[in-house]
Amino acid sequence: MQAWLAFPSVDTVEWPYAYLRADSTRSSARAKRADLFKELDQLTWRLEDGRHDALIRVIEDWRAELSEKKLFREPGDWSPAWLMAHPQKAPSVVRVAAIGACEPPDWVQVWDASGVERAPWRGGLTLSEISRGGGPLDLHGAEQVALVTPEGKIEHYGQAAYNYADAELSPGTQVVVALPLGGEAFPWIRDTIATVLAHAAPGDNCSEMALAEEVSVDD
Repeated sequence: MQAWLAFPSVDTVEWPYAYLRADSTRSSARAKRADLFKELDQLTWRLEDGRHDALIRVIEDWRAELSEKKLFREPGDWSPAWLMAHPQKAPSVVRVAAIGACEPPDWVQVWDASGVERAPWRGGLTLSEISRGGGPLDLHGAEQVALVTPEGKIEHYGQAAYNYADAELSPGTQVVVALPLGGEAFPWIRDTIATVLAHAAPGDNCSEMALAEEVSVDD
């Protein structure tokens, strides 16, 4: 809480896009991403044998986008209001490398069998609007999607007739769909992408204030 009082331009921070970083968070997120890349490599080899060229290009698109993630934060609501209401859950300052905030994005981002695409956000935008009637999200018959909120919360929404649920999307929301192939690996890939995104910065234009000296870790 005290650290935020010293944060530059704290009065203009949009709190869903505020974050904190710790060395342990960065290390675990990078390890999770490395595991994901190994699975994507194995999947690519299998798809090459089946001549699934379009899906191979999608995997390359996913991998390139994930490789660009350099800032990894601890998912959660770290606003002063939340910290004051939950003092027992506030992290020790000595464990926090930096606090920061991003400008609210003007997009939502879709990860599906077409690759990675950003769509313009507007007030009241819903999951159903981007997945129907020519929207950017191609479900390919998926029964469930993973939705990553700006705070880094991962929620699952059914998209089949028996489990359908809709949701309003905040700016910067990420929606991830499994590839349209059978097998247990594909929901795992969907949810692991969501986990990496939940630890990534909640926007593009971010500023931060260091609280502790970080341990150098090679990419």
